[in-house]
Amino acid sequence: MCGIAGFNWQERERIEAMAAGLSHRGPDQEGFFVGEGVSLGHKRLSILDLSEHGRQPMFSEDERAAVVYNGEIFNFELLRRQLEACGHRFVSRSDTEVLVHGYEQWGRGILERLNGQFAFCIWDRNERIFFLARDRFGIKPLYYWNDGKRFAFGSEMKTILAAGAPRELDLESLNHYWYFGYMPTGRTIFKGVSQLPPASFLIYDLEKGEVLSSGQYWRLSFARREFRSEQEAAEQLAEKLEESVRMQMVSDVPVGAFLSGGLDSSILTGLMRRHTDNLNTFSIRFDRPDFNESRYAQAVSEFFGTEHYEIQFDAHHVLELMERLPVHYDEPFADPSMIPTWLVCSVARQHVTVSLSGTGGDELFAGYPRYRQFLLLKRLNRLPKTARRLLDAAAAGVGRLSRQDQWNKLRCFLEERLPDSVLYPMLLSFMFRTPQEAERAFCDFERTAGLFCTGSDLENLLAYDLQEYLPNDLLVKEDRASMAFGLEVRVPFLDHSFAEFACGLKPEWKLRGGCSKYLLKKAFRSFLPPMVIRRRKQGFGVPLVHYFRKELKSAAEEILFSSGAEGFYERAFVEEMWRLHQSGRSDYSRIIWAVMMFVLWHQRWMQ
Repeated sequence: MCGIAGFNWQERERIEAMAAGLSHRGPDQEGFFVGEGVSLGHKRLSILDLSEHGRQPMFSEDERAAVVYNGEIFNFELLRRQLEACGHRFVSRSDTEVLVHGYEQWGRGILERLNGQFAFCIWDRNERIFFLARDRFGIKPLYYWNDGKRFAFGSEMKTILAAGAPRELDLESLNHYWYFGYMPTGRTIFKGVSQLPPASFLIYDLEKGEVLSSGQYWRLSFARREFRSEQEAAEQLAEKLEESVRMQMVSDVPVGAFLSGGLDSSILTGLMRRHTDNLNTFSIRFDRPDFNESRYAQAVSEFFGTEHYEIQFDAHHVLELMERLPVHYDEPFADPSMIPTWLVCSVARQHVTVSLSGTGGDELFAGYPRYRQFLLLKRLNRLPKTARRLLDAAAAGVGRLSRQDQWNKLRCFLEERLPDSVLYPMLLSFMFRTPQEAERAFCDFERTAGLFCTGSDLENLLAYDLQEYLPNDLLVKEDRASMAFGLEVRVPFLDHSFAEFACGLKPEWKLRGGCSKYLLKKAFRSFLPPMVIRRRKQGFGVPLVHYFRKELKSAAEEILFSSGAEGFYERAFVEEMWRLHQSGRSDYSRIIWAVMMFVLWHQRWMQ
């Protein structure tokens, strides 16, 4: 992976400054082009063809096109053969060169041919355009800023700020952050700065100074595939996932794997072991038994014979890292698992340059408990008004007797009948704990209503998670943490051809009764240790609920209540959440963490 930057004017000092902010993404090489009304910059992490031939910006053979690119094209060897058959001459073994020759040959049609994770800008000298594109699932980031005269792009927000973008908060994006902990699709925390959405392209005319066109080149489909039997579907699933793993192991540098001991990472570890004699795996060991799953990771490592490395996690790591994280997560971001992800990336980079991750498996095969929770909540929400009132009263009574506030969250779903496009985001949000909090909601849930139209309740939820939660939370978390150490993370479950196959499976092959990931487990039942198949889903959680009552209590209070950023949230509301959390009645750790991360971000980027 790499870092890219560029803009529509000539200024050597500024493009070098923008690229300097991306040195962590590309510590091996750098390259610049300044001239003909444009400036392009690149920081390279060398993965394929480690020589000078892989340096960027890279020009096509006739020098019509130049590319700056972040990512990996996994089918580059196939595309190279096709292009060579058309007469193109290659001077490197890098996948980057496929982009410039492919653009010469196929123009914008190259996007449909690419299998990979990427964000790039091609400067077309003849047409005088910037051609920007991002991979289908948004694995790699791409930001841009257009004020009507100046146009700049980059791999991270800090590059756009270095280009001169004003730091005016987008309050709609901030509202979204308060409910979900991340930015909405296509938007950023700053007005005028955008993210290129997943599976999208943008064409900027350098002469006219305007965006000529933009749009999606691929859409996720849940069109049903036909199989002779469930067994045939399971066999094809196993074959296609192994092919994705094999393809994504291609590298000129060492490749390892994240191994939590869960189903997805265990499958990937086993499949990788088929294609390499030596494999390094990496995991986290939490200090609290109810969060620790290291024994499963160790068991899988022993089963497949990997060299396994663990890093201990405790409250000390949170204290040590929480002020450092906003430097790399340069927009407000509040998924607490950013810290263990950061730590596992740090230990992996000591041994490998590329690591495979199981991200995407839960979203494709219905691995989260919330899918079952939603189906129950929807039934309750559709009950007649009188029945809902009785249930609401019962939930209120149980909450008072048990002195546990989580019963109040159930009441949020009994107030009135809600469309699925509101009901599911409310369940996913960590903000709603009482009906009063729900009434405060001013996020535009209807923005994603179009994702709830597949015809199946479960597939609607998967579509939402694959196109909202996955690119805006999980992939952001993994990209920033890994690239902070110059580590490339690849995600075989998100190979688009495999994902298309998975989305075409029957919903009942994903969630059957109480069994999640039903067909995935069936496909690999004889391949994995039985304990992996039998174990319940355990998320990559962090014990903040406990830390905020003990080890992190004083640090959290200092950040929350002497911050200088209270104008962007209600201090009285936060004080009440803090009091309830300290009483032991409620777990408001996610809300508390979201406020803390916003405050620390605000101190770093707005003061």
